[in-house]
Amino acid sequence: MRAIFLGAIVLGLALGGLVAGVRCGMAARSNDGAATPAALASVTAQPGISPRATAEAFAAAWSKDSIEALYLLLDAPSQRKYPYELFEAAYASFRTETTQVALTATATRANSDGATLHARLDTAYFGTLEYSTTMRFTTTAGKVLVEWDERAIHPDLVEGRLFRSAIQKTKRGAILDRNGAALAITRDVRMIGLNRAVVQDRAALTTAIEGLGFSRAAIDKAFESGLGQNQRVPIGPVADDKAEAAVNLIRLPGIILYFESARVHPLGAAAAHVVGYTRELTAAELKARSGQGFRVGDRVGAVGLEASQDGVLAGKTEAGLSLVEANGTTVKTYRHTDGVAGTDVTTTLDAAVLTATAKRMGARAGAAVVMDPRSNAILALYSSPSFDPDAFERNDAAALDAITRGANSPLANRATTGLYSAGSTFKLVTGAAGLLSGAYTTSSQLFCGASWNGVDPPRRNWEGTQGPLTIALGLMRSCNPVFYEIGLTLYNKADGYLAQTARQFGFGVATGVSGLAEEDGLVPDAAWKRKARNEAWFPGDEVNLAIGQGDLLITPLQLVNAYSAFLNRELRAPVILAGGTATSRGAIALTDAQFAHLKLGLQLVTSATGTASAAFANLGYSNFGGKSGTAEDAGSQQHVLFVAFAPLSAPGAVAAVVLDDGQSGSIEAGPIARDIVLAALK
Repeated sequence: MRAIFLGAIVLGLALGGLVAGVRCGMAARSNDGAATPAALASVTAQPGISPRATAEAFAAAWSKDSIEALYLLLDAPSQRKYPYELFEAAYASFRTETTQVALTATATRANSDGATLHARLDTAYFGTLEYSTTMRFTTTAGKVLVEWDERAIHPDLVEGRLFRSAIQKTKRGAILDRNGAALAITRDVRMIGLNRAVVQDRAALTTAIEGLGFSRAAIDKAFESGLGQNQRVPIGPVADDKAEAAVNLIRLPGIILYFESARVHPLGAAAAHVVGYTRELTAAELKARSGQGFRVGDRVGAVGLEASQDGVLAGKTEAGLSLVEANGTTVKTYRHTDGVAGTDVTTTLDAAVLTATAKRMGARAGAAVVMDPRSNAILALYSSPSFDPDAFERNDAAALDAITRGANSPLANRATTGLYSAGSTFKLVTGAAGLLSGAYTTSSQLFCGASWNGVDPPRRNWEGTQGPLTIALGLMRSCNPVFYEIGLTLYNKADGYLAQTARQFGFGVATGVSGLAEEDGLVPDAAWKRKARNEAWFPGDEVNLAIGQGDLLITPLQLVNAYSAFLNRELRAPVILAGGTATSRGAIALTDAQFAHLKLGLQLVTSATGTASAAFANLGYSNFGGKSGTAEDAGSQQHVLFVAFAPLSAPGAVAAVVLDDGQSGSIEAGPIARDIVLAALK
């Protein structure tokens, strides 16, 4: 835990640093002709001809934090006793120690005896402080001037007393996977920087720093920084495997190595969307959080778990404001807020599964989600392309520009907010609806022909005639006519039943996972179409829905959760925070025989006679169930999907993979889903 102490500024000490840029010559004249800093020459504050006018002028200048204007309202003895540098330092000390954000002063009394000002002080760490202060006047040449001492700032500033604040920021809690591995952590990072004032050979220095993996552009940017030549200019963090090489560079004049506290995400792009990153508070947010322990540069969670768990991770700053004697003895404590340590957040995520998922997805745009269907815990959630979350922590402008301009929207979280047609993965729902409605039984057979004539125009079957098939065998061959027929039957006999069943599987509404932003998706039906398009719901709409096409929109998280719901015959909210419970959202009332029949169909998909045989049975993977999907998008593009689970007897992992562009769900998405299920079962 790093402590940040705002040390008191002792009047009269180190004044050169406090007033740099103010002591630039004596060009103006004060009220009695004494010289004052040239910086005051352009200030137009004028003492009033009445106590009220001067008091109001003083209050207005103080409210605007115009120390130069305040100084010109002082009488000659006050200016001699308090040269401008000391005067300015007194107000600077007060601003710093109180963590002043804004001060509003109002003259409440003013006469020849003096004035009373009411001060409302808004602070970053101590809330709002209100108090009154007094001042006396003198009159010179018809002008009312202020007889000033430190009590004009605060009535307790007497006898050399000062305000002192002690502020201790809490260390942000870590985000951990289910095994305790860090997914996000605050730690000291080795940084390399420049002191350009002592650089002797820029070319040699540049070459040496490039050897640590930094780009010429980043090094040149540091050399061209607008900071002072003697100031430390950061170049960036040194990779752990380059630490020894970096230490060897210290012999080169101009190289600086130092440690800086930073938020780090060890898995990088593999967990970027689900874990997220932090960002600096905006000016508006700082204003809205005034008095809550925030200041310029403080960070909060921006997206993902970093954002949703920010209140737990961030903790609360410990802050105290006291009045002290010159020797440091505390006289009075004005405000004290106890700190609350940032708390670690443990998730159900698995670092190894996240890494394996990212590696297996490779450069393919899309998403993958892995769950344990027994607990409904999310083990991995990955969107591709991804990005380096630490670029946001470093405020790396070049890297951030590359991310925001990157192809295929790297910042988009396709896993929870990407909307896709379900394609043939939806046929499980259609089969379940046919059985649940009572229109079909496990022994019912439907003809799988080369074309289907239930609606006009006729629809072709993608692989030709397969003959009469049960629903399970229809899943095995992914036969469109089987599910067209179920859809048409439900349209004629149980209006809206297919859409209702889809909602029982969790489609059309957010999954309810805690801590992640997600889309609802869409399950179209007659009411929706009438409202959205002012059109009737036709048989063709229903049969399109029956094969997961038409206006149906789902997220990859909904897809994997739907299959987990099937395996448990109960829809539940996914869990991503350790200790969470998979809240029931309704039962799926399949009988044992109906459930076994549908599960057999999913098992047959991966068998030697199934559509996914090439990725499973033919390669020796015999203990899987799953379903592929290929869905048409706008134009000629199509996306592909696959859901896989294993082992068959008691599934311990289920994975949904969606690839934004592809030709075959079984051949392209199937092997990826297979491999990340295997990674989850290790």
